[in-house]
Amino acid sequence: MSESTWSPTPAADSLLAIQKSVCGYVLMPADEETLDTALQGIRRAVDRLNTRQWNWALTYSTVTFAAGTQEYNLDQGFKANRNLSLRDASGVDKDRLRFLPWGMFLKECQWDYQGSPEYYSVSNSNLFGVLRLDVAPSADYVGMYPTGRLWYYRRVQYPTATGTALDVPSEVVGFIQAAAEGYTAERYATDKAAPAYARAERFLHECVVDDCHGQQSDWE
Repeated sequence: MSESTWSPTPAADSLLAIQKSVCGYVLMPADEETLDTALQGIRRAVDRLNTRQWNWALTYSTVTFAAGTQEYNLDQGFKANRNLSLRDASGVDKDRLRFLPWGMFLKECQWDYQGSPEYYSVSNSNLFGVLRLDVAPSADYVGMYPTGRLWYYRRVQYPTATGTALDVPSEVVGFIQAAAEGYTAERYATDKAAPAYARAERFLHECVVDDCHGQQSDWE
């Protein structure tokens, strides 16, 4: 797999473009107050997206193993685990560790010695942010597998700079904009809130259907 990054087209709209569209929906000037309200609506839509694990949010990070170390930090954008492959010194996937839910992991694993890990788990990632192996890897094990590739579902990030695109595929922008329109309309044009929220739900349903179709070709 290539390590290069690329920019798919069409790209998602910029934060400012969506904010202005939201202001137009409620027939308000794009002043600081209205733009801020639109931003809060966009953030609430992002929160809604983050209640689900999306195929388009699948990414990976590199775990560098150390002899005698059982716990490793997760990326801050981590939401849910997918797969952990073991890589040799050339960066080639050679094997993988098996995942156990945290409760079962506590019952079946947590051995206090060094050796060859077989299982891994993640507890409350929101609080602890760590991945734990069943045993600490030995020096020989680290020599065979110096790194691992952790595939995981990431969280959608809040937009920050007004000129940057939202952290989603373009297909999802319609939901975010409609949800923000509903949120903003609750303050400035209450009669327009319900139609906007209804449109947001339709957009979200289409996104879920599209994402579920992608899962049909998913791998284990």
